[in-house]
Amino acid sequence: MARGKSAYEPICPFCYSPIDRPKKVEPRRFGDFDCGACECGAVYVHDVTGHNLGAAWVEALGFACNDDWDLAWSLTPGEDYQDAFLENYDIESHLVQPTGLTKDEKVVKAALVFIRMAKDVREVTHEGVREKMELFSEPRISAEEKDKAYFERRSRRYSKQQVMALVQDGEVEKIRAMALEDPLVLRKIQRLLYSTDEMLMWKAITTLGAVAGALATDRPGLVGDLVRRLLLASGDSAATNWGSIETIGEIIRAQPKIYGSFLRHILGFINDPPSCPAVLWAIGRIGALHPRVVRSNEFFALFALLKNPEPKIRGLAVWAFGCVKAKEALKAIQGMIDDTEELRFFDGQSIIYKTVGELASEAVERIEGPISH
Repeated sequence: MARGKSAYEPICPFCYSPIDRPKKVEPRRFGDFDCGACECGAVYVHDVTGHNLGAAWVEALGFACNDDWDLAWSLTPGEDYQDAFLENYDIESHLVQPTGLTKDEKVVKAALVFIRMAKDVREVTHEGVREKMELFSEPRISAEEKDKAYFERRSRRYSKQQVMALVQDGEVEKIRAMALEDPLVLRKIQRLLYSTDEMLMWKAITTLGAVAGALATDRPGLVGDLVRRLLLASGDSAATNWGSIETIGEIIRAQPKIYGSFLRHILGFINDPPSCPAVLWAIGRIGALHPRVVRSNEFFALFALLKNPEPKIRGLAVWAFGCVKAKEALKAIQGMIDDTEELRFFDGQSIIYKTVGELASEAVERIEGPISH
């Protein structure tokens, strides 16, 4: 639909009906995005910068699926849903500015990302989307007010040395408080994943997961950006050995209700040999606290790894099944007690050496539980 240079009210690109101003809707996983829904079933997400369209698109996809991420990842673009973008949208005036400037010469870079599900998918998700819009809508505040509140709250920047010292000491609550004041704290911890000091790297993984989990409700945008970076890094073969998969696992462990659906993403790397140990470690850590989260995914596809020729993979598979207390794997694990091959791994507290057989014995004890007298 052709437009001139005059500002105009935004319309849905699918049904051409006027749309309402986007509102705050919880939970926000990938950024501080406002959302809206059209009567035709389309949803839209506001990217205030115009530079985070990828994250806004993922947020819109999740919102359109009523936060059913298993459903979201299974859909096919073009067949199960359509998407569209509307640039130069100014949320304050609720107008599209074709020239990229308002009447008072304010630059407009924001955009709206639209997704509309196919009719059969909408029948499943639309009611939940509508209820969220009604339940979680909040009064509109300007970007200037948001910035003012943030800078009033923010007191200082923290150095990488300060952050590293607290990571080494495991001071999760102190780091959480620092991250509320300085959003770059999480990035500084993330850089420690590349440390040549292996123990520091593992402390960074566990601390980053715990801190992100603690911040998930207070600063969803901050944690969403971190998760997005980790998801991108986990798909990079050069990054998979540097803690991205393990850290996503720790975030799921800390906030399974919000991020549990991303375990499916982690499991997607199980057949990649360099990534497999990281996946098994993450499964074990999550499963020790939240076995239902692990069992709700394609967990028992991991059975074949109990016969893997690599001791590290075989041993971590045994350890993971033990953490989940998987009785279904008990017989196979009992047959591994005499396996004398050794592996080295981080058990959540320290780097240890164990034989596969020792891990199998411990797993059997966990699965069978304490013997009553």
